[in-house]
Amino acid sequence: MQDAAGKTEYEVEPLDQSSGDCSCCGKETRLAWGFVHAPAGTVASYYVHWTTGVGLDSHPANYDFIIGPWGEGASPADRVVVSLMHFENEDGPGVMVIDAGSRPSAKSGLAASALDRENVVGTEMAAIAFAIFDAVYLQDPRIYG
Repeated sequence: MQDAAGKTEYEVEPLDQSSGDCSCCGKETRLAWGFVHAPAGTVASYYVHWTTGVGLDSHPANYDFIIGPWGEGASPADRVVVSLMHFENEDGPGVMVIDAGSRPSAKSGLAASALDRENVVGTEMAAIAFAIFDAVYLQDPRIYG
């Protein structure tokens, strides 16, 4: 399904979540995950990690996307990890691509590679990652809840 501008519309399927404690401030952290579907099938899994009770200005949220096909016939060789940081500064909220190699999803075995910022910014993969971010942020009610 595409919207009026011709962009693919994604549907988010929230799955599970866990919590822990922030190592720097002791506040509760949460990790929520799920799948992102397009009309042709599942296109990504996602993991969102944030600290509750503090602003994005002091504790940005991390979004890790394992992008590529899932399901029968798909393997980790078909997928890559792309990571984004959701933050806030004096200009307001923002989202930027970060290096995915140091993120937990990069070590999960669910994708063949984790992309660095320089391999994402300005590419079609960036457009896909930001569209997935929008879908997850808007459709998963657990995010920052």
